[in-house]
Amino acid sequence: MDADLYVPGDGWLHRTDPRVKFLMSLALLVLCLVWRSWPFILGVLALEHIMLLTDHIPWKNIVWVWRILAVIIALIVVLWPIFDRSGTHVIADWGWLRLTRENLVMAAVMGLRIPALGFACFLTLFTTSQAKLIRGAVAVGMPYSAGLTLATALRYIPVFARIVTQVRDAQRARGLDLSGEGARMRGIRNPFTLMLARARAWVPVIVAVLIRAFRMSRSVGWAMESRGLGLPGVKRSYRVRLAMRPADWGILAVTVALTAIAVVIMMLS
Repeated sequence: MDADLYVPGDGWLHRTDPRVKFLMSLALLVLCLVWRSWPFILGVLALEHIMLLTDHIPWKNIVWVWRILAVIIALIVVLWPIFDRSGTHVIADWGWLRLTRENLVMAAVMGLRIPALGFACFLTLFTTSQAKLIRGAVAVGMPYSAGLTLATALRYIPVFARIVTQVRDAQRARGLDLSGEGARMRGIRNPFTLMLARARAWVPVIVAVLIRAFRMSRSVGWAMESRGLGLPGVKRSYRVRLAMRPADWGILAVTVALTAIAVVIMMLS
């Protein structure tokens, strides 16, 4: 298990300052949430794909995003006309289901909005390492303690995943039944009883993981305390240093200009 979505590379987005990428993602998120226009959202989707592909993000990562969003998109497109009965151009009316040209267009807009919002976030997540991501967040105003907490949490997610796997395998080797097959062999067929039996079987695993997590957190706390974390009047240093390059200023200017143009067009339309 890995909480880092970063794709190593040296494309133009990878080299862009994380603060600029934050602004790009924020601008795309706000515009897609405010403007309910399918040509605009479709254009944003195309732009996001062009940006990722020109940065040499592999197709498999882009397809992975579409795969994890596919169920949500399908649900929105199917359920929207059911709950939204607005519109004057009726295509079909079957009592509880009223299909109009307006609610079908809005269903398509909402379906397109989900991947547009998702890729707006993945523009930053795919091209920014965890260290630069947290450093950029601290640079734009996140408290140092919050940034350190987030960085530590992200760092230890795969560690705790490995601990859970190790403890689970060790308990299975000692004969612990985690699949619920023992309850089925005893003739239990009630799904809720089986679910409760499986939950109880995981209690020894959870207790062992919590004990190891407590010991690890205590060791990390001692290590941070020995390095002076939390001392009053101490100015913290950073391993990752950020500096705006001329290219970053150029990308920032283009982002602001395009956002302003989109806002003007949205207000006039």
